[in-house]
Amino acid sequence: MPPIASPQGSRAGLITAVVVFVILFVTSAIFAIYYNTQWQAALIKDEQDLKRLAPAVVPGDMTLPDVATLTARASKRAPMTGIQIALADRAAEAKLITGNPAAPLDNISADVSKALAEVGEQLKAANIPIKLSDDNLLSSIRTLAGQAVTQTQDIAKVQADLKTANEKIVAMTNAEKGLLDEKDKAIADVNAQLKVAQDENMKYQGTKTANIAEMQAASDKAVKDAQVQASAAQNELTKVQGEVRKLQDTVQKLIIRIGHYRQNPTRPLQQIDGVIAKVPGNKTVFINLGEGQQLMPGLTFEVYDQKKGLPPLSAASGNEDTDLPAGKASIEVIRILANTAECRIIKVATGQTIVEGDIIMNLVYDVHTKYNFVVYGEFDLANTGQATPGEADVVRRLCTQWGGRVMDQVNVDTDFVVLGKEPSIPSLGDSPTAVEIDHKDRAQKALDAYQELKSNAIKLGVPILNQNRFLYFVGYYDQAKR
Repeated sequence: MPPIASPQGSRAGLITAVVVFVILFVTSAIFAIYYNTQWQAALIKDEQDLKRLAPAVVPGDMTLPDVATLTARASKRAPMTGIQIALADRAAEAKLITGNPAAPLDNISADVSKALAEVGEQLKAANIPIKLSDDNLLSSIRTLAGQAVTQTQDIAKVQADLKTANEKIVAMTNAEKGLLDEKDKAIADVNAQLKVAQDENMKYQGTKTANIAEMQAASDKAVKDAQVQASAAQNELTKVQGEVRKLQDTVQKLIIRIGHYRQNPTRPLQQIDGVIAKVPGNKTVFINLGEGQQLMPGLTFEVYDQKKGLPPLSAASGNEDTDLPAGKASIEVIRILANTAECRIIKVATGQTIVEGDIIMNLVYDVHTKYNFVVYGEFDLANTGQATPGEADVVRRLCTQWGGRVMDQVNVDTDFVVLGKEPSIPSLGDSPTAVEIDHKDRAQKALDAYQELKSNAIKLGVPILNQNRFLYFVGYYDQAKR
């Protein structure tokens, strides 16, 4: 059994506990009364401070961004308060504006407005078109600074122009002095030459009579010599004219003889280059020409009906733009084989069909002969209505790349002449300009050269083709328009 406490011991413990409780209660009450007193005093002080600050600060001001910024700055610059920092900033701004950190705020605003008004009046009196802001000092300062920079630049430019003008004046003065000196020297030289001429004249007058007699004798002798030379020259001229007539007869006979070896433009051509060997379809044909026969990819042929044969070089009507020698088709070599060549069909005339045995020809191409061509004038290969000199080079290139030769002038060795569009002479108005006159002169020279070349070809019996007849005879008419 546990031991039983005695009544006396229990009473003593209870009394002790009560005493301790009372002491703690009294102590807590004392502390409560003290802190309550302090809190009441602080509350009274805060109310007094609020009443004292009420005219300057209202509760809503504490949420403004500037107040928050001042509070943050005060926390970094302790022990300064936000108001002290604001007052320091105001003093710095007052010093920046007026030079006096203690200047009253109202006086600063009034002084600035007054200064701006005075400056505005001065600018107006000086006829300077600048308007200053009445309520923005920074804007006014920038405006004045900009005007000052502009005027400084203008002054510098004027000074530079003035310097340049002075230099020109000095140069002109020096040049004028030099011209005056040259004039004086020229006058002196002329006077000296005049004196020499006068002396020579006097000397000439003294010897004139003798010289006239001597000149008359020399003149008579010269007339006799000239008569003798004229008679000899006439005899020589008669002899030369006889030789010229003989040469002309010889040339005419040679032209007639050469004409027997040239193609007669009015008769059908005999130059059959090959035939269609096979027509497999798929827009291709094969011809009876192959390797070793001067073929090349890109070479074109005109296809003619085997029964109708080849057309003549010239049109039956005599008009180069009618009765064009269009065949039934045009083909282009794309692959060369041993004994044949594969060709692409460029075009087939309406209602026509390529069959085996149809004949092909290209006026430039010949396995055994290199024909000589003269290409002259302006061409319009694409038929756009605008002929240009540069397209003549395309015709020349076709002649050379397909085995022919290109000559500059027509002579007895020329086989064909290909002429472009005949030059036209522009008409001039009532008051032509120098450019228009020059353009007409150049056009006239081009026409004269064109007609002279054509005339020489006719005299020598050389066949003449225009652009379209040439393109048809080489199977290139449709290719040229692409």
